[in-house]
Amino acid sequence: MKITNFKAGNIESIYSYDYEYFVPEKINHSFEIDNSKVNVKFETAARLIGELNAMARLVPNIDIFILSFIGNEATLSSKIEGTKTEIDDIFKTKEDIKLEDKDDLEEVMLYIQAVNSAIEGLDKTPISTRLIKQAHKTLLSSGRGKNKMPGEFRTTQNWLGPSLKNAEFIPAHQSLVNELMSDLEKFLHNQDILVPDLIKVAVAHYQFETIHPFCDGNGRIGRMLIPLYLVDKQLLSKPLLYMSVFFEKNKTLYCQKLMRVRHFNDLSGWLLFFLTGVEQTAKHSIKVLTNILNLKEKLTSKISSKTNRVTNNLKLLEKLFQEPFIRVKDVEIGLEVSSSVAKNIVDDLVRVEVLKELTGNKRNRIFVFSSYLELLKTPFPEYE
Repeated sequence: MKITNFKAGNIESIYSYDYEYFVPEKINHSFEIDNSKVNVKFETAARLIGELNAMARLVPNIDIFILSFIGNEATLSSKIEGTKTEIDDIFKTKEDIKLEDKDDLEEVMLYIQAVNSAIEGLDKTPISTRLIKQAHKTLLSSGRGKNKMPGEFRTTQNWLGPSLKNAEFIPAHQSLVNELMSDLEKFLHNQDILVPDLIKVAVAHYQFETIHPFCDGNGRIGRMLIPLYLVDKQLLSKPLLYMSVFFEKNKTLYCQKLMRVRHFNDLSGWLLFFLTGVEQTAKHSIKVLTNILNLKEKLTSKISSKTNRVTNNLKLLEKLFQEPFIRVKDVEIGLEVSSSVAKNIVDDLVRVEVLKELTGNKRNRIFVFSSYLELLKTPFPEYE
């Protein structure tokens, strides 16, 4: 099917129901890209994904940075849903989080768990409805979503908007969800469909959000689907591309582009928007990762030339890329040294301006690796 001939679906209803819902067309078929702008944008996005993947393969100990990328994604993806957690919060201990912020943080931490377990699950099974359901079960395993059918497709009607009567969008009736999700899974694995994987995942993300198969958490799972698919298809060897930062920054336009497919069959417009997101996100990830590596090299050199406990100091630097908030007690346990040695190591890194003390206290002090956190907050570019 040529994408310019794409038909998104139909408005339908069931007798005795006083509302209508949108039933998307099934997508398990080939798509021919007959829009030159989409082709050009695809080539750029694919090249940048390749650059990001090459960088991930070449960087030693790349896994020490993965948590921060996943944490940033979890924070931004949850922020789209209304939470107020910041990237700093995910590295803090529970006692350092304000009581009123604990529920928001719990949602973000569950997102991180869901991504990590899903990535690990790809080693045993390809991306599938089973894997998606398991990720959803983890995501809603506690907190505000625990009563919204974790790990199960919905058995009731849902909608986007203030109420069913005043909904902005009403997805397909619950009786159609299993059939539509089965078609989506077949599309993802149909090797007879000669469609580039970046186009496939763009169509799949649109279709998932249109089906809205769960009672809650659809946005977060739909966004999670993107890096999972890229890793599953080996476009990326590590999960370093997360598009929530792009979707969050362009939230209104994101919603408009999805609705234009449903109302006007504008799949080309959605693909252009999505591929622009891939392009900008890959560029941003490359920039942030490059800056992090430069910071690590700079600080390694400084610690090696200006401190005496070089081996232990460098071990702590490595840990700080995973835990940028730290106490002396954490250093003592993590490096298996005495409390006095741990204190000396921390003092060394404060002296060479790697760490900064936050509390002003003489006891129970908290130190932060602020230069690293600032890099994780590098502003995302404006939509082009």
